[in-house]
Amino acid sequence: MGNGLLIFIVVVEAFAIIWLASKLKQYQKFEHVLQAQSEVPPAAASNPALKAQAAVGSRTAVNPVASDAADLDGELLDMPGVEPETNIEEAKRVQLVMARCHYAEFYLEQLDDDYERGQFKHIVNSCMKTASGITDPFFKASALQPLILLLDRAGWEDKRDRLLSSVEDDIIRQRIERQMAANAES
Repeated sequence: MGNGLLIFIVVVEAFAIIWLASKLKQYQKFEHVLQAQSEVPPAAASNPALKAQAAVGSRTAVNPVASDAADLDGELLDMPGVEPETNIEEAKRVQLVMARCHYAEFYLEQLDDDYERGQFKHIVNSCMKTASGITDPFFKASALQPLILLLDRAGWEDKRDRLLSSVEDDIIRQRIERQMAANAES
């Protein structure tokens, strides 16, 4: 193998490492924003525009046009027996778990390395912690689905089975089992 090819491989690996590190930073920032949103003062919880303003930390007045749009969103999301703000926050948590699981897929091929396995385990534990904070059974099952499939591909059957037994939504449990069977066949 020539020196040029080795240098090319090293440069490509360096770019891959830099890209993965930037993605990790993005996910950490996203997690920080999500945690900041869950610590919104109770006075802001009734108005979505104030809630968004509190999460950003802006000290300017609420824009009346944005407030009207927020009221319209509230009317669209107003369903009997459902709190729209709660569902939106839980949906954001589901998206966060899905994004982390997608990110953790990069570590699947390298689980024999201690550092990579530690990173994978950290991401899995973070996803489990986020999913355990979801109260709605549908959203919780939706968050556990990518995590269970990730654990299945990693070969971590004990954790996978424990999480699968905690899925309360029958439709999602059946979907997970079908996807696991399809993964086993391929």
